[in-house]
Amino acid sequence: MAHVTIIGAGIVGACCARFLQKSGHETTLIDRVEPGMGCSFGNAGVISTPGSSVQPPSPGLLKDIPGMLFERDGTVTVRWRYLLRLAPWLLAMARGCTTADQKRTGEAMASLLSGTTQAYDTIVRGTDADKLIRRNGSLGIYRTEEQFEDDRPRREMNAALGATQDELTTEELRQLEPSLSDAVTRAVYFPLAYSTTNPAMLTRGLADESRHQGGTVIQAEVLDIRIENGKPTAVITDQGEHPVDKLVIAAGAYSHRLAKMLGIRVLLDTERGYHIELPEIETRLTRPAIHYELACGINPMTDGLRFAGTVEFAGVDAPEHEDRAKSIWRRSKDILRETSDAENPEMTTWMGRRPTMPDFRPVIGAAPGVADCWFAFGHQHLGLTLAARTGEIIGDLVSGRDTGIDLEPFRADRF
Repeated sequence: MAHVTIIGAGIVGACCARFLQKSGHETTLIDRVEPGMGCSFGNAGVISTPGSSVQPPSPGLLKDIPGMLFERDGTVTVRWRYLLRLAPWLLAMARGCTTADQKRTGEAMASLLSGTTQAYDTIVRGTDADKLIRRNGSLGIYRTEEQFEDDRPRREMNAALGATQDELTTEELRQLEPSLSDAVTRAVYFPLAYSTTNPAMLTRGLADESRHQGGTVIQAEVLDIRIENGKPTAVITDQGEHPVDKLVIAAGAYSHRLAKMLGIRVLLDTERGYHIELPEIETRLTRPAIHYELACGINPMTDGLRFAGTVEFAGVDAPEHEDRAKSIWRRSKDILRETSDAENPEMTTWMGRRPTMPDFRPVIGAAPGVADCWFAFGHQHLGLTLAARTGEIIGDLVSGRDTGIDLEPFRADRF
């Protein structure tokens, strides 16, 4: 078996390491920050199944683009100074906003989403990380009956793709989650979904398990990748040079920079997401609730009640815009009874960088034109959801096994 170097110690990289080890390979994880301290630190904590996930770009998305430029408090916004650099990505996304492309992406994503929870079970059962997994489903919630009906085409598409989803009446919703306020009238319950009570600790737990199984974790910034005879032979970092046998790039929003070191252009950009966490507010909410209209997820976690959401296009290097995080609170506080009347509660804010391709499909598979190198990035809002499933696929690819799914829709050079 081989020694596999994985650049990126977020949830995707950590899962890749565990599946590669289960296939008999030795592993080294390299990241500029500690495991779980990048984008994996902050999210809504949902491990989705088909149907409980973010939908692909659709024709209706085009009408929202002007609002991205002018609504500073909107769920999606673009910083003006970044617009020129984002233009190629936006144009590619706009070209793919057709009904046919939406169907193709939905079908491709369903093939990945089938098996997400089983993949997690494979690597967390029998470890300390298993204590961080909830197995009681998730909710999609709506303020009005009108919103619920307007979203019916999405649910019908999900059902056609194999979703397990239960439409709840107001009374059924109140019985299931009495903490949801009267501002929420309808919901869809996804009983097969999992969630985590702490995504950062889950990532660290998997990285620690990789160490316990003989793997190495190195904190260093990658400066270059040496290529000889068409394959990577060394990773050059600010902490020294590390020889490479086989290489996996799973560095999230920074992956396109690493791909460029290999001579590969990848049209990846960054949806910056924010969350706030309320350490002193207790809630009876027992599972994540995702509000589709507000693009906000609420989840009780080990460090407090988390509200996560929003999309901001500003690149990977722009500083955090704290008011974007606080806008989640302004829009969403009335969803829960425990927060509806809260005045200036103690809160922490956070910003992370979601790596996203224009068609919202990740990049999974062999690096084009480079031997012994694979890509595993671009999971947009589904990094936590798809991490273990991606790790499983990478384990199969590196080991020369059939993955059982068509990876053509996830090629790095599709744009």
